[in-house]
Amino acid sequence: MYFSKIIDLYALNDLHKNRSKEFQYSPPIVIPEITDRENFYQMKAVDILFNTPYKQKDYSVGTFTFQSTISSGDSINDYITGELFLNRNVDAPNVIFVHGWRMESNDRIKKIFHNRIVNNLGWNMYYFTLPYHFQRKPENSLYSGEYMISANIQRTIQSTKQAIIDLRALIHRIKAQNNNPIILVGVSLGGFITNLAATLESEIDVLISIFYANRLSYSIWNTIPGKFIKEDLECHGVNYNDLIKYWKITEPSQAIPIVKKDNILLISAKYDQYVHIEDTNYLWDSWGKPTRYVYNCGHSGIVLNRKKIAEDTLGFIEKRIKSENKVDVSLC
Repeated sequence: MYFSKIIDLYALNDLHKNRSKEFQYSPPIVIPEITDRENFYQMKAVDILFNTPYKQKDYSVGTFTFQSTISSGDSINDYITGELFLNRNVDAPNVIFVHGWRMESNDRIKKIFHNRIVNNLGWNMYYFTLPYHFQRKPENSLYSGEYMISANIQRTIQSTKQAIIDLRALIHRIKAQNNNPIILVGVSLGGFITNLAATLESEIDVLISIFYANRLSYSIWNTIPGKFIKEDLECHGVNYNDLIKYWKITEPSQAIPIVKKDNILLISAKYDQYVHIEDTNYLWDSWGKPTRYVYNCGHSGIVLNRKKIAEDTLGFIEKRIKSENKVDVSLC
C-alpha cells in the first residue's frame, strides 16, 4: 500500500511542474438538465477520412481525420486526427482506445496493448484523441488537456460533450464500413469518457474501463491532481455543491449503460491517488456491479502492471466476443 501511494505521490509532484499560470475560471452559461442528456449528447453524422498509406505486417497504417460537429471556437481543437491500424482480415473486430488526461501521446496505451494485438490477435485499432490533447492542444496551452478539464465550468462541459459526440461519430462511421464488434477501451479520463459513452451509444459491444474517473466534481475537489483547479474555483466563490450541480450532466453514474452488463469490465486501483476508489465504487454500485477487478496498486499501475492489464483486458474481450458468436477472435 505505502509503496503504491509513494509512487503516485512522486508522479503527482512531477505532474504539477506544468500547471496553468493564470486562473481559468469562467462561470457556467447554461446548466444542462439531466433529463435532457439524450439530446445534449446526440450523435451527429460526419464525414471521416480514413487514410492508410503505410503497410506494416498485416496492417494498413495511417490516420482518421474529421471536423468536429461541436464548435469550441478553436479551429485546432475542432479538427480531430487519430491513429489508425486496419488489419487485412475483413472480419477483424474494432478496438477504439481513449487516452487519459494530460497524456502527451498514445505511447502508454500502446505499450500495454499494441504489440499484443498486432502479433496475436489481428484486431483493427483506432486511437481516439480527446479535446485539447495532442495535436488538438492550442499553441498557448501549457500542457496537453489543460483546456479540457479546468475551472472554466462551461468549457469543461462543452469539452465532455464534444468528446462524446465525436467518439459516437467515429463509432458509427466504423459500423458503416463493417459490422464487426466495437470495443471501447478507456484509461483514466479516457475511461470516464468511454463510461459516459456506454450510457448513450447502442453500437458499443464491449466496454473496458481502466483506472477510470466517474464524477469530475469529486476528482477536482478531492484528489491531488485537481488541487489547483479547486483553488481557482474557490477563489471565485464556487463550492463543492455548486460544482456537483454544474457538472452533473457529465457523470456516467447518472444513467445505466446501454452496453450489456456481461460485456462490461471495470478495472480499479485500490490505492489510486489520482482516481479515488470511493468514486470508482460509486459507479460500480450505480451500474449494478458489473465485472470488476481491483488491483493492489496505485494509478502508476498503468505502467507497473502493464502485463496484468493487458492479459485481463484482452482475455475478457476474447471471451465476450466468442460468447456473442460474432467473430472468430483469432484472426492472424
